[in-house]
Amino acid sequence: MIVRMKEVLLFTTLASVDETIDQLGRLGVVDVVKIDSVVNKTAERRAAAVHQTESAISLLKSHGIKAKKPSNYTKYTASNPKQLVDRILMTETIKEKSKAKLEELNQQLHWYKTWGENINIRDLKHLRKKGIYLHLYLLGDNQVSRLNTKHNIIVLGKYKTKIPVVLVSKSDSDKLQFKAEELPSLPHTLVKEQIIRKKRQLAEVEHFLEDQVENIEWLEDYRNFLTDQLEMERTSQGMATIEDRIKYLKGYIPVNVIDDFKDVAEKNHWGYHISEPEKPENVPVYIKNPKWIGIINPVMKFIDIIPGYKEVDVSIYFLVAFALFFAMLVGDAGYGAIFLLLTLLFRKKLSKQVCVLIYVLSGGTIIWGVLSGTYFGSEYITNLSFLNSMVIPEISSFGVDNMAFMMHFSFLIGAIHLTIAHGIRVVQFINSIKALSEVGWIILIWGLFLITEQLVLGKPMPEWAIWLFVGGATLVALFSVESKNFFKSMLVSLANLPLSLISGFSDIVSYVRLFAVGMATAAVASSFNNMILPEGFSGLGILDLIMAAIALLLGHGLNIALALMAVMVHGIRLNMLEFAGHLGVQFSGEAYKPFKLINSRKKFTVQDYESI
Repeated sequence: MIVRMKEVLLFTTLASVDETIDQLGRLGVVDVVKIDSVVNKTAERRAAAVHQTESAISLLKSHGIKAKKPSNYTKYTASNPKQLVDRILMTETIKEKSKAKLEELNQQLHWYKTWGENINIRDLKHLRKKGIYLHLYLLGDNQVSRLNTKHNIIVLGKYKTKIPVVLVSKSDSDKLQFKAEELPSLPHTLVKEQIIRKKRQLAEVEHFLEDQVENIEWLEDYRNFLTDQLEMERTSQGMATIEDRIKYLKGYIPVNVIDDFKDVAEKNHWGYHISEPEKPENVPVYIKNPKWIGIINPVMKFIDIIPGYKEVDVSIYFLVAFALFFAMLVGDAGYGAIFLLLTLLFRKKLSKQVCVLIYVLSGGTIIWGVLSGTYFGSEYITNLSFLNSMVIPEISSFGVDNMAFMMHFSFLIGAIHLTIAHGIRVVQFINSIKALSEVGWIILIWGLFLITEQLVLGKPMPEWAIWLFVGGATLVALFSVESKNFFKSMLVSLANLPLSLISGFSDIVSYVRLFAVGMATAAVASSFNNMILPEGFSGLGILDLIMAAIALLLGHGLNIALALMAVMVHGIRLNMLEFAGHLGVQFSGEAYKPFKLINSRKKFTVQDYESI
């Protein structure tokens, strides 16, 4: 549910601002609103320091203790975390420059391998001073055959796919119409020495990073410390000043922790004022639910939506509906078993909420798959006597003439889902005449359901159904809008009613996707089975079985991926658009983010960050 919030103003003296912010951060319950927008260079420098420390940590996490270090290698020990961060980040620059230089040296070494390792560059330069110019080229066979015989040309032995060619001339302007080879800048022996030196330098950088892996926890503590200092600075610069004596901040606090805030405020001699929020649209949203409902939080965070402060928390409704939709859209007990086994296998790498959520979703999928007789799209498995006895014929994936029932079932789910939405609004407006309008919409939903059944499935609509539209439309027209001008509000409601009815009809019809996508998942799985094993496993050799297993793995893996995409598109859509639209939830809220210090495990001092 959405926790009620209060607006709080906190006053403190100018001299005690730092201590006040520190205590407020340790309390960690106030979502602070920035009042003053003064640019503070200190905050920018501290943000940069946090980013640099995170980059250093990320760099160390990509390394491990691998290479054997030389006997004369000396381990580097940092005296403070900032010094270590700077040195770690410096290694990236050293590596880039070393690799660039190494590439240049390797090109020069390649030149010597092509033209001869005994060539002395100084001799070539000496010849140029004497007026003899040598231009070197690497040409292909067809290029050599087209050379002008008037030139003084020396053709050397072929090296790999190219032929070294030397043009000897008394003029530097005499050149062939090809790109000449550049002379190396260093002698051959010096090139080899520098290559060894650069490789040693790169190895030392790797040894240094491997040694510092053990300091990751220390740097993480330092990053947390810097993050605390940054947040304190940002909070401080967002405070407003009264006559250069008093500073104050504005924020929002949940009603269930007001007593804790008051205790800390009185202990630290703060002034404060707590009141109802003036602008509910600006209030951050704090959703607090029991653990069993909270398992839907990973999905809500993934789609990044939060209801407004005055809207309804849809967590429990989303959880129940999403679990049902997931089961129907995937619809295969075999796939559900795979999800369950993978979660059990990797449970230590997943959060507890994610694990429990997948247990629920995979469990629901297994149950639906058993009831519909769907196991990897195999009709053979479904027909096994034990499994076949648990199949409900009306929802069977391999049933005959059950399409009409499945569509009816999908429309029924839609009508119930939308009825729940309007039922919640009845409770929400229980002290207002608008509650009667929502009752009218519930009546209309079931009238639209009967029309859908008639238009899509050909079921005749009962004679009394017309009164659903008459009664529902009357309630909607009379009580949708609270206004002093009764007739004006009624006319507005009547004008909007036709489009609303069309929208409601399309919303109910859209639930047919639960049946259609689930049927498609089973059909695709069955098609893969028939293509790969048209005659079953009989007569297959070991190699054929291996190839068939690989093909089945790839085919069903693709089908699982498509099913999960369908869940993200259709399962979430039915909750976020159809259901939320009828519930009047626009997800316009901002999450409650209290100012809270991390309180790192290691205590750092001001000297560790005073330079930033």
